[in-house]
Amino acid sequence: MRLTERTDTAFRILMYLGLHRGTRCAIDDVVERCKAHRSQVVAAVQVLRKAGYIESSAGRSGGIWLAREPEEIDLGSVVTLMETDLCLAQCFQASRSGQCSLYAECLLRPALKKALDAFFEELRNISLRDILHNGDRLRALLGSPRGAV
Repeated sequence: MRLTERTDTAFRILMYLGLHRGTRCAIDDVVERCKAHRSQVVAAVQVLRKAGYIESSAGRSGGIWLAREPEEIDLGSVVTLMETDLCLAQCFQASRSGQCSLYAECLLRPALKKALDAFFEELRNISLRDILHNGDRLRALLGSPRGAV
């Protein structure tokens, strides 16, 4: 399993905004500092904003910022929000169950489901705050948003 670039971008956006709490950050700053594609950042921002993780305002003094406290954002919910396909195998999709002759008796599907559930359980126990614990070192790598004091 591999998380999509969109999910990775969403994590970097949230981390950047978490490091710069109280600052409106320009999307162009996020693109530059997080080394992400602008289209990916814009798409992720739209999803994160719609879900209430971030807020935004348009215009010259606009930008994006966290709408929740970092400890209220768990990694599992971000992955669930951003990933569109969490099927580890074809048999996870009901419409494809007929494509496998082993489907009725196979124990692979429940084993993979158990592993996926454990993966998400672990991610639900990790907050944005937890991964920002080394914030000073991360800020040194990313720098401050342009125009921030």
